[in-house]
Amino acid sequence: MLKIVQLVLLSLVLISASGCGTKELLGLGGKDKNAYAGREYPATSKVTTVFQPTQVPKSCRVFAELLVQLPPKISGQQIEHTILAEAGKRGADQVVIGQARQSQDNDGIQFLYYGPKKEYPCAEQWDGWKFGYALWEKQGEWVSVGYKEWGKAEVSYETPLVMQMAMLRCR
Repeated sequence: MLKIVQLVLLSLVLISASGCGTKELLGLGGKDKNAYAGREYPATSKVTTVFQPTQVPKSCRVFAELLVQLPPKISGQQIEHTILAEAGKRGADQVVIGQARQSQDNDGIQFLYYGPKKEYPCAEQWDGWKFGYALWEKQGEWVSVGYKEWGKAEVSYETPLVMQMAMLRCR
């Protein structure tokens, strides 16, 4: 009888522990962050890029805040293509690219969505890169992915990267 009680208690501990391990991987409403859960827009074919929220026109609204994980040996041109393809698929007219760091993970290309719960006007309510901090703070050295590197085939990154990004709809 004692062994059955011990087995039941051990099972409960394992179930509880497994729930804690997945909490960090969950996005809005308990969904996987890789699964986009925001407002659905028709796909777009022309997405512009800015590197400062102050460059965003007043008509633009933020509808997705995310971190992008990128594999090693990726070029600036591949980064641009990958990000703009995902943004276009989601219906973005513009993306804001934030900072980049060397990633601790090498899981290929991943778009980790963090919100927002409700879209908002970028020019009036932008509050900075405050999402995904638990993952962001664990990353490595800072990496430059800006005007000089964006879209350049000759620029290559030897380590995996993680980048901040926001998608906007402008109408």
